[in-house]
Amino acid sequence: MKRGKNSFTLDYITGWGFLIPSLLFLSLTSLIPLIYTFWISFTNYSIYRPGQTEYIGFQNYISGIQDWEFITAAKNSLIIISISLFAEFLIGLTLALILFKDKPTYRTWRTFLLIPCIIAPVVVGVLWRLLLNPDYGLFTLGLKNIGLDRQWLSDPFWAKISVIFVEVWTWTPFIMLIFVAGLKSLSDTPLEAAKIDGANGFQIFWYITLPMLKPVIVIVLLLRLMDAFKMFDNVYVLTYGGPGSATSVLSLQIYKKGLKYFDLAVASAQSWIFLICIFLISFFILRTFTKVGRES
Repeated sequence: MKRGKNSFTLDYITGWGFLIPSLLFLSLTSLIPLIYTFWISFTNYSIYRPGQTEYIGFQNYISGIQDWEFITAAKNSLIIISISLFAEFLIGLTLALILFKDKPTYRTWRTFLLIPCIIAPVVVGVLWRLLLNPDYGLFTLGLKNIGLDRQWLSDPFWAKISVIFVEVWTWTPFIMLIFVAGLKSLSDTPLEAAKIDGANGFQIFWYITLPMLKPVIVIVLLLRLMDAFKMFDNVYVLTYGGPGSATSVLSLQIYKKGLKYFDLAVASAQSWIFLICIFLISFFILRTFTKVGRES
């Protein structure tokens, strides 16, 4: 008994020994900056007047919400995320239904299709900026040959379409992978019973497969929504929020507010507004996931 207690104590100490460095690193890089931005969001802090900081209450939050650039970025974020997530969901689920079986050729295709989502986002942005270049971009020149001559990065509408396209191209394989895992985990018994009863392929998918995938669908929505709202690298490299503010998203706008215009107090308030919105959306999805899990 004594030996077991000593073993437990040693495992406990070892576990904390491995955990403490990670906690310290996260505290230095995340927790302390988070607390600091929360503090300066209630002050008139300015790097030009470091010794004249005063408490001003919720004034920065009011200014942040009323900022037209912040409102425009919020609208753009909702449009880009809604359309791209819908397209990613449909294409990812379709690819998963085609490629989820364990065949050598299907495994090869799944591996090949995963390449976009393992490339660094900055590299993806640079790649598509080159491909969509109006003078020498291969993608642009190819589309010109079939009559689609568009200003993909300089026209407000088509720039937004380009950002959505790059987002879909990058993250659809990730959604496909989750759905492949979900489809492989489903029991074959209901599907075989439906076939015996004479159900066709669409009926089996709509009435059996899709309802059984509800927990997986909620996981996909949770993971992609939380990640999509943090979209920064692609947009920064591809369009830098332009032309004008046509593709400006929340994370990029907060970055510009704080590190380009050096309005750190308002930028901190906007980042906390952004964080609270993500938290509320995540909480709603998690609550839905728990409800679906109980029903299943």
